[in-house]
Amino acid sequence: MATERFIRKMDHSIYGRLYQFVEFDPETGQEEIVEPFHTGLFRKVEQQELRELLAIRSKRGAEAVGFHREDEFIVQKGSKFAASTSPKCPKKYIRMREALILDGSLLPVHGRLLLTKNTAFDSPRTAAGVVIGGWAKGLHDWKGK
Repeated sequence: MATERFIRKMDHSIYGRLYQFVEFDPETGQEEIVEPFHTGLFRKVEQQELRELLAIRSKRGAEAVGFHREDEFIVQKGSKFAASTSPKCPKKYIRMREALILDGSLLPVHGRLLLTKNTAFDSPRTAAGVVIGGWAKGLHDWKGK
């Protein structure tokens, strides 16, 4: 007979609910606590394709990281946007920055704007322009990290 595997639920006074993964041998009647990943109780999930992270910096203090996802460009939370915009910054980018500030996605911190959540843009060029607060060339502004 093959060994049986099961999960035992326990309530601990300090740690709360815990689970033990157990193998039971019906021939000997012995139970053995096992590591669930080593015994095959859980299947290993295939690692998704790693995304290439790209970064952008500007003289006005922007430091952002982003990546492509399907048909959009995602700027990661924790990225820092330039606090000011250049005189030639397109109005579209200024309006987008204002919208991010109004919804709480961009917070002023130490002379820069901190992005509090991952934010999607329709292109790397738009993302770069909003981050640096100025005119952007496109994907060329983003460098491999």
